[in-house]
Amino acid sequence: MRFLLRRLKSLNPQQKANGTATAVGLLTIAFLHLECQPRPAGADTIHLSIAKPSVINLQQAATQETDANLTPEQRAERNLSKKVAILEKGIAFLKSTPDYTAQFTKRELVNGELLEEQTMTMKLRHEPFSVYLKWHDYETGREVMYVDGVNEGNMLVHSGGWKAKLPAISLSPDSSLAMKEARYPITRAGLLALANTIVEYNRGDLQSKNFSKCVQLEDQLVGDRMCCSYLLEYRDREVSVDYRKSITLIDKEWCVPLFIKNFGWPNEDAATAEADLDEATLIEHYTYSGIKFRSSLSALDFDHTNDDYRFHRN
Repeated sequence: MRFLLRRLKSLNPQQKANGTATAVGLLTIAFLHLECQPRPAGADTIHLSIAKPSVINLQQAATQETDANLTPEQRAERNLSKKVAILEKGIAFLKSTPDYTAQFTKRELVNGELLEEQTMTMKLRHEPFSVYLKWHDYETGREVMYVDGVNEGNMLVHSGGWKAKLPAISLSPDSSLAMKEARYPITRAGLLALANTIVEYNRGDLQSKNFSKCVQLEDQLVGDRMCCSYLLEYRDREVSVDYRKSITLIDKEWCVPLFIKNFGWPNEDAATAEADLDEATLIEHYTYSGIKFRSSLSALDFDHTNDDYRFHRN
């Protein structure tokens, strides 16, 4: 210390000033180092509130800017293209999935009559294409089975309800009796056929520009599955003979259609209130729930001699 004092006295005024500034700087650094040491839990601390810069979602901003520059027709076309792209992913997923079970609900307009809602258990295998259905209502206990390449291409039907004691019969899938209560043959059953049908139809819509609106609505649940929702409306009867409006809910994870409602045009001679229009013009309504993919279905699940089924019983 004495050495430092003698050394300081021998310095000229400019050197003393520089030395003092250096000392102050060193003391400041030492003080800050002590203050910034980690404190044990429970010690008094001072928390500084630092304003963070706002984060801009560039993708969202770009989308909003793009939307602002699009016409209503262009927005509708973009939304329908997005819907098709999602379903194409679902088709790829289904093609890689060997089988599944589900609860299938349908209500259809057949031969000018809107039939009652029907709910059934579905077992479906993609290769070879095989379907088993068992009704829970409408005609409780009815069973239908179809296996590609089996039973001469016919489906096997065992009635339910009071007709359950009657023997099972074979029917061609597209025969008049088989189509008496269905809009589509059993060969077009299942999620893959439904997704393919929607995509094929909507691709045609994009080419012909026959729709007036396509909007993505708020997400909705089908059972416990969250779905994106699309509303599609057609311009008039001349450009879309079959459909006036369609609502489709697509699973956000699987990209497969779990719900679809299609509506036709009202009779020109019938006055229908706007609130009742959809009910009066419903063509078809399909819902899939409780789906279990890769259920390890075996040949026995599509064998009419299975003891769990009643095809071979009188």
